[in-house]
Amino acid sequence: MLLVEEQRSLIEKIVRGNKNFRGNEDLFEDFCSEAFQKSYMIFNSSSNIQKIESYVSKVVHTSILSVLKNSGRIRRSNDGYVPTKEIKVPEFNSAVTVKTQPLGPDFILDFPDPKDSAEEILITKDCLQKIADAVCIIHKEIPSQLFLDIFYLRYVKGLKQTEISKSLNLSQSEISKRLMQLSKLISNFLDNGKS
Repeated sequence: MLLVEEQRSLIEKIVRGNKNFRGNEDLFEDFCSEAFQKSYMIFNSSSNIQKIESYVSKVVHTSILSVLKNSGRIRRSNDGYVPTKEIKVPEFNSAVTVKTQPLGPDFILDFPDPKDSAEEILITKDCLQKIADAVCIIHKEIPSQLFLDIFYLRYVKGLKQTEISKSLNLSQSEISKRLMQLSKLISNFLDNGKS
């Protein structure tokens, strides 16, 4: 229970520090709930909160944008996300390219960066690259489980488990089970320092 409280405290701290939080304080609980839900897999992959804080910052930023978009406070345009008051939200570029075979020559994991710090960008890219590498290696070791496809559809394309199940012709419970397996495999991979 103490670990869950630490996770919640970390998310609340990051939400309060995010520049999109100012002026949207009334959505604090929504931001935290969305971020906690989206970061569930990464919290399960490591017990060291400081080790994953950088990644959780990206998840929190993405969650805040998602809540703001769903609440009608911002909308997506060709220039990125624009508040409905027409004030532009800065764009961030912290993409990680992953070389794959089953999904094409490569795909890009693109997570918005909540800070302009070059050091933060490098840390985030490194963390995301390690996760992406782990998924690719796991896929090569167990291709029949379609872990790379599931990871790509869930975390890059943002599909729900039911949508993934239809796309891969598997049951939703099987997708859920494989996501949990993948989480454990990534955790083992990262904890053993294979990357």
